[in-house]
Amino acid sequence: MMAVENSKTAHFLQQLGQQLPIPKAIVVFSAHLDAADDVLITAGSHPKTVHDFYHFPDELYQISYPAPGEPVLAKQIADTFINAGIKVNLDATHGWDHGVWIPLRLMYPQANIPIVQISINTCVGTTENYRYGQLIASLKHDNILIIGSGGISHNLSEVFRQPKTPNSVEMMNEFTNWVEVKLMNNDTESLLNYRSLAQFNHPTQEHFLPLIAVLGASETSAAKRIHQGVEFELLTLDAYSFS
Repeated sequence: MMAVENSKTAHFLQQLGQQLPIPKAIVVFSAHLDAADDVLITAGSHPKTVHDFYHFPDELYQISYPAPGEPVLAKQIADTFINAGIKVNLDATHGWDHGVWIPLRLMYPQANIPIVQISINTCVGTTENYRYGQLIASLKHDNILIIGSGGISHNLSEVFRQPKTPNSVEMMNEFTNWVEVKLMNNDTESLLNYRSLAQFNHPTQEHFLPLIAVLGASETSAAKRIHQGVEFELLTLDAYSFS
């Protein structure tokens, strides 16, 4: 809903786009592109806007974000993965899911910065997703912005459950604070083993793995929390930068 509501996080993303240097291109790991087999890399020149959600207001389905793709960069990334022994699916038809276009439309409303998406994989765990980020780490030295779009805590079913788990907010805050401490202290090993602490906050992995991939791309750079946000009491929308 931040696409149509002036929430705290929407305002943050608008300001962030104005503060960052304009990147040459953007590479995104999104929670909503989860490929179980070959790594999917978007390779189209003009991907469509995908409205991959249901039962929301009609105005959301009318939004288009016509940012271009970057086939040359996609091929470069694919070659890097292939050389590392990872199978790749260069997909020229895949469009921008809402994990891409909703935040980027707020950050860069002119939709003029080329984008490439790389899939996450919830079937292979954290170490392999971390490796995906490591393989593209050098891109950030070429003025390419690397983004992980997910959520620090994302138990969506609990948001709608009645009655709620009695200590749900406490469990969300405990995990959110734990993530902050581990990121600030470059404790990669703990973050790669987050699952033992996150069964409530992440019943499934897809919303946390984008952070793991970006952590791999950070080359152990120090993390800085640049935004704090919670919606519906349980969905943590904190943001971190690695520089």
